[in-house]
Amino acid sequence: MSRLTLPAAGLLVAALVVWSAYLLGARAGHDALSVNLLINLGTEIMGIVITVAVVEWFFERRRNAERGKQVAWSALHAVEHVVWVWQGGPRQVETDQILGILRSVSSTDPLPDFTQNLLLGLGARSKQTLHNDQAALEAHAGLMTAFEELARLNAIREGGRVLAPRTVADVLEEGVKRLARVLGQPEEVMPGRLIRYVDATEEAQELRYFGRDAEPGPRRLERGGPEVF
Repeated sequence: MSRLTLPAAGLLVAALVVWSAYLLGARAGHDALSVNLLINLGTEIMGIVITVAVVEWFFERRRNAERGKQVAWSALHAVEHVVWVWQGGPRQVETDQILGILRSVSSTDPLPDFTQNLLLGLGARSKQTLHNDQAALEAHAGLMTAFEELARLNAIREGGRVLAPRTVADVLEEGVKRLARVLGQPEEVMPGRLIRYVDATEEAQELRYFGRDAEPGPRRLERGGPEVF
C-alpha cells in the first residue's frame, strides 16, 4: 500500500497543476506564458510519476520472482531431508531420485513419531509460507499449488489418526514435481531399484534421525497411539 502512496501523490499534484493552468487560462487567456509553463510542468510531473511507477512495478515483480525461487529451494531441501529420514537413499539426491523413492513407498512402511514430526513441521512451514509469501508464490506458475500440497501434511495426525504412508508419499511427490518444474529440475521418475541405500525400516529411520551415538531412551509413541488409515 505504501508503494502506491508516492505515485498517487505525484498524479494528484500533476492534476492540480494542470487544473490551475486551466483556471488561469480562463482568466488570462490560453496564450499566457504562465499557463503554458503550468501545463508543461503538469505533464512533465505526470510523465515522471508514470515512469517511476512502471519501473517500480518491474522491480517488484523481479523481487517476487527471486523470493519465489528462494522459498521453492528451501521447500525442496526440506522435503529432501524428510524423505531421507523416512526412506533413506543417498544424502545428496536430485529430484528424479526423490520422485523414484516416493513412487516406491509401500503401504506398510512405518511412520514413527519422529518422522511424523518432520512431516508435520514441513506441512506447518508450508502453510505459513502460503500466508506470508503469497506474492512470491504467485510469481511462478504452479508454485502456489506445490505449497498447498505440502501444507496438507499439517493435518498428518488429524482426528488422532495418521495419514497412510502411500497418501503421504503422494502428497510429497506432487509437491516435488511442481517444485522441480519451477526450479528447472528433473521431473522424470527414476526407477526405485536403481537408487541405493533405501531402507524404510523403523530402526533405519531411527538411526538416520538420531544418529549412531544418540542417547538411549524412549523415541516412539506407545502402542495404541494414532491409528493409520
